[in-house]
Amino acid sequence: MLKIYHAKNTRSVRVVWLCEELGIPYETKVLKFAPDVLQSQEYLAVHPLGKVPAIDDDGLVLNESGAILQYLMEKHGAGGLEPKPGSAGRGRYLHWFHFAEATMMVPIGNIAQHSFIRPEDKRIPQVAAEAVESAQRMLGILEKELAGKDYICGSEFTAADIMLGYDLLLCKLFGLLSDDLKNVNAYFARLSARPGFQKATA
Repeated sequence: MLKIYHAKNTRSVRVVWLCEELGIPYETKVLKFAPDVLQSQEYLAVHPLGKVPAIDDDGLVLNESGAILQYLMEKHGAGGLEPKPGSAGRGRYLHWFHFAEATMMVPIGNIAQHSFIRPEDKRIPQVAAEAVESAQRMLGILEKELAGKDYICGSEFTAADIMLGYDLLLCKLFGLLSDDLKNVNAYFARLSARPGFQKATA
């Protein structure tokens, strides 16, 4: 059975959420988000960088959240949660799927590192402040993109929403979802009401 190495409020939320949406059987190995666990020799044998997520699918170990989602959709999705290759909506779907990690998670990660995760003497307040400004710009882009839409690609929920939904979870936790982001807040409310999201974030 698929094993998911999972820690609360980390990128592994995406993996558990996807499995819940697609009905993929899995077991979770819940890890404490702490150096003595993530940097242990046992876990470094699974993920050499000591991060989460990681999966073990009958001996195949993967540890990039976006790649894990794509792999599981190809294996179990039967074409669900994504537009078909070559279809009109495929390009925009791929754009937002990858935007979530390659672009939006960069400043969010810097906020986390320089506000919470690193020891205080290793935090750089200017990096955190600049990251907040960058994340706010990206939230402004999403605010415009979501006008008149239920989901990022239109009326249908896709895996791009799972990728972005995790970003917005962190934005919510970091106090970045201001009241003026009406479309983003409504979008996140729709995502966070889904049973799969609730299971992944419990």
